[in-house]
Amino acid sequence: MSPGFDQHFKELVRQRTNLVELVSESVQLTPKGRDFQCLCPFHNDHNPSLVISPERGTWRCWVCNVGGDCFSWVMEYDRVDFVEAIKILAEKAHLEVPKFSPRHQHAGQQTALEKTSLFEVMKWAETQFHECLMETSVGEYARRYLMEDRGFTEETIRQFRLGFHPDDWQWLVNRSRNRYPEQLLLEAKLIFKKEGHTRCSDYFVNRVMFPVHDERKRVVAFGGRILPGVDSGKLAKYFNSPESVIFTKSKLLFGLDEARQGIRETETVVVVEGYTDCITAHQFGVTNVVATLGTALTESHVTYLKRLARKVVLVFDGDSAGQQAAERALTKFIAQEVDLRILTLPAGQDPADFLEQQGAAHLQQMIDQAPEAWNFKLNLCVQKFGLESIDGQHRILEEMLELLAASPNLTGTIREDIILRKLADRLSLNENVVRKRLGEVKQKQNPGLKQSIPSSDPHSTPSASHTSGISGPTENTTKDNQLESELLEIIFVYPECVPQIQQHISPDNLKDPRLRFLYQLSIDLTEEGIVPEMSRILDRIDDPELKQLVVKIDFQAHEKAIHSKLHSSTVPQEGIPHFLKHSIQNLKWREEREHHERTKGVLVQKVQSNTLSSDAKELLKKASEFHQKRHKKNSLETH
Repeated sequence: MSPGFDQHFKELVRQRTNLVELVSESVQLTPKGRDFQCLCPFHNDHNPSLVISPERGTWRCWVCNVGGDCFSWVMEYDRVDFVEAIKILAEKAHLEVPKFSPRHQHAGQQTALEKTSLFEVMKWAETQFHECLMETSVGEYARRYLMEDRGFTEETIRQFRLGFHPDDWQWLVNRSRNRYPEQLLLEAKLIFKKEGHTRCSDYFVNRVMFPVHDERKRVVAFGGRILPGVDSGKLAKYFNSPESVIFTKSKLLFGLDEARQGIRETETVVVVEGYTDCITAHQFGVTNVVATLGTALTESHVTYLKRLARKVVLVFDGDSAGQQAAERALTKFIAQEVDLRILTLPAGQDPADFLEQQGAAHLQQMIDQAPEAWNFKLNLCVQKFGLESIDGQHRILEEMLELLAASPNLTGTIREDIILRKLADRLSLNENVVRKRLGEVKQKQNPGLKQSIPSSDPHSTPSASHTSGISGPTENTTKDNQLESELLEIIFVYPECVPQIQQHISPDNLKDPRLRFLYQLSIDLTEEGIVPEMSRILDRIDDPELKQLVVKIDFQAHEKAIHSKLHSSTVPQEGIPHFLKHSIQNLKWREEREHHERTKGVLVQKVQSNTLSSDAKELLKKASEFHQKRHKKNSLETH
């Protein structure tokens, strides 16, 4: 049992949690019969391999073999322990978390509580900044800048919880006294201490504050902008929180918490480069927009975004820097299995300018018509070199092939095959010639590699070295393991049968210690008067790997249609399903077979020593009975 929380509270949290809604906060789901499926966020998934069963309240990835219930999802996705997971879900369900004794806390739980304290102090800081902006005379200049210069409405400012930090290096330090320990603010990266100094100072001074939330709407960082006309000295105009325990810049996007619904509705995520561009887009009603945190978009970002939506549109400013940023993004992302589009705005305009001048409808039209990433690059090359001359076509081919060769993850994939065919068609070249030249360019870029010329057969299968995905651990698939797993599958589908099974099979009859534990747990629950349904079993387990095994067995039961097999027919007089009786008999037969093997060994020793006692004769009699049973069993199975 998980320490500190009784079963009633855990069950209440589970009942109040919609697993489909919970998972869809982080990944894009598609219906699959009664279930839902998605790309697994726990490995580099290309084909949806994670299945969510609303009926059973479980999820499982068939590739990397992770799975569980709502608590397991939060633990895996947010990398927290059970205590933090139940707090997160209880908060979402508007339930008050009961207090539990500190003696129950181990190191992992203590870390989770420290994270909770960091989230709390960040939320407090956000409130301080926001109130300073909206309710004080000190924040008036910043307020005018946001409303008049940037055109933000009061509603938008409140929606994104924008704030202001006054021109005082001790402002937050002083306000936190007698409320939060200084060390907590240091860990949250709200304050810092210079080497050789004893006094701490605030990180953000005289800046408009942009809170950065994670997908659960928790404040994890801030972005600060120096106000126009303020002498910032050598300080950067924009300044972001340093990374911390709760903040990793390359894994977060500004505005994602506000954009989630828009992304879900449009199945498209639009990425811009600045906070203000993102906020302006939302104010104009384009609500599927997020922004990078002052850094270039990383592969981690795109890998994450493609789980939210199949289509990702990168929007870049119309200046030369924006054009260069667009081209840099191509090399990283052309191999990603996502509908990646690139949109560059007219020269001299950023998204905020464009919206002010052209309106949301025009921007939305451009987003809808944004070219695919590879086609964007091809169009740039055509504009640069022209298609009319031989030299122009040659230059276009070379530049496009250099792009493809610089993306090793693209090699041997269907995506590469499609691009090569389209490129050859656009340049009116023989496809085999294009493929051969790509192999030469790759060899030139990587002299140490063996030359690899892409197959000219468009239907050829990519080699194993170019396929991705993480295989699960090697599993015991012996007949013994299958027999024992089948018993648990039956229990999960028909938990009321445990007393009947218990009459014939004891936990000691199971060899696999994990399956033995689960069977014993089913018996314990039954004796407590609790039906050992899968959800009840999961409640009693803390070990994540054991939880994953439970979910796997449950999924196997449904894949094998155990429910139908159990209800197809029953044994007359005994009143139990034929399938259940057959499973019990198989396990009992295994016991008899193993007993016979042990008996045979003893008899060999007796014969060798010429000492056939009455005990030995009894063993011979049992061996004879075993052979008769085996002959009868084999006859039944062949007929």
